[in-house]
Amino acid sequence: MYKDTNYTPNHIPANERMQNIAFSILLAAYGAYGVWVNDLYIPGKRSKDIHLHDVPAWIMYAAFICACLVMLSVVVDHYDKRNNETNYKLFANVFKYLGWGFFVLSLIMAIIR
Repeated sequence: MYKDTNYTPNHIPANERMQNIAFSILLAAYGAYGVWVNDLYIPGKRSKDIHLHDVPAWIMYAAFICACLVMLSVVVDHYDKRNNETNYKLFANVFKYLGWGFFVLSLIMAIIR
């Protein structure tokens, strides 16, 4: 197999990796708790806070999981020494847009209900 001698794998600083792992764990736990009590609270910065229940809460939790996957893909990419950064970039983009789609769908469903 052809090996590129000029290739250097991605280096993600340890601080950024730890932040991504910590935020992923916290976000997944927060979403799981919100779904468990059937009240997923989304604070608003410039608008009213939102409390999601039932299906909209589950869809928002799916958006949370997509965000976790995007953050964790950066960490996994750091440890993967193969020349496949484009695959990780594609993975992150797919789940980023999927997550935003879940986010918007959840809010629309909350408004319609």
